[in-house]
Amino acid sequence: MRVAILGVGGFGRTLASELRTDRRVTALLLADQKGERARILTAIHGRVPIEARTLNVEDPVALGRAIRGYDVVVNATLPRHNLAIMEAALRAGTDYLDVSATGPRTPGGKPGILEQLDLDDRFRAAGRTAMLSMGLDPGISSVLAKDAAARLDRVDAVRIRTGASTSEAGTPAFPLYSREAFLGDVLVVPTVWEDGELREREALGEEETFAFPPPIGAQTAYLVSHEEVKTLPRFLGKPVRRVDYKVALNPHLVRALLALERLGLLKDDRVIRIGDEMMPFRRALLAAFPEPSALMLPLQGYEALSVEVEGTQAGRRLVRRGDILFANQEANRRRSTTAAHYLTSVGAAIGLVLMGEKEVGGPGVRTAEALEPAAVWKEWEARKLPLVWSERLAG
Repeated sequence: MRVAILGVGGFGRTLASELRTDRRVTALLLADQKGERARILTAIHGRVPIEARTLNVEDPVALGRAIRGYDVVVNATLPRHNLAIMEAALRAGTDYLDVSATGPRTPGGKPGILEQLDLDDRFRAAGRTAMLSMGLDPGISSVLAKDAAARLDRVDAVRIRTGASTSEAGTPAFPLYSREAFLGDVLVVPTVWEDGELREREALGEEETFAFPPPIGAQTAYLVSHEEVKTLPRFLGKPVRRVDYKVALNPHLVRALLALERLGLLKDDRVIRIGDEMMPFRRALLAAFPEPSALMLPLQGYEALSVEVEGTQAGRRLVRRGDILFANQEANRRRSTTAAHYLTSVGAAIGLVLMGEKEVGGPGVRTAEALEPAAVWKEWEARKLPLVWSERLAG
């Protein structure tokens, strides 16, 4: 399988490292607007040859020329480029994968992942496959939900929770992925699936205390817009009354972001002067956040994903739960990165190899729910990754 990766930031670089050890991958293209970031990786010894290119993904002609001849293209840039790269993949006769979607392009508009799903007929007609939002969460999170739901006669709720720490004491971490993507995520109006429809909620609302596996432990989690809320009700395989997604955040950070947003300071056109330079206040704020790719590794702490599916089995109300807990230090040992980037790259790598082995349900636009959990867990276990299942009575 020949794979083209667009964007060589923390995720793209880690995915390239992960794929370079897989015997099913025969060639890699790394393309980035900063071509030197891609060229540095070509000097690293590995089994799979790497080609590096300087590429602006907003240039459709150059984009199409770069990915032609590859089996699949991965968008490892910002999700606002998803639709344009999907169009380029169709023109080039290439499969496609990404790890996250955007919010609506206009207030009250269609969520980005639903716009992407609208391309299903065109991908089917072209005989090509697109795998959307296939990382850790979204991605592996939906596979966990599908696996747990399959063991229940009726599904009442799916609760997806993610948390992290940068110390052994479980102190809530700053987001250890793209700062711009994080801010975009938390400021989009979130939705929950409830009684047959998507319903809007307040940004960073419905605060709760959620018990993650130790040593992270109990953290405060908040509603955030996420892809699984839109896809699980469609593709879970059985009706579900409620789906929501929450992320654990430092309450002080939440209050600060909400205040700045309500003051209008986070709008793209709110510009301030710093020295002789004019820049958006939003950009200045993000510069104060830690940049994951620039942090001195190894970090302490852990990344956690917990998925709970509540329903009925043989007349008993149960909660089936899957937990993934992974240490930043182990991610650094394996791939010189953070746990968030490593697990996201593993989710994407699993999606790619299952696409290559035609285990995603044929041509068309797919999400993680199309994957058979057994095939995913086989790949997961081959990488010696943790997954703990538990069950308790509801209530």
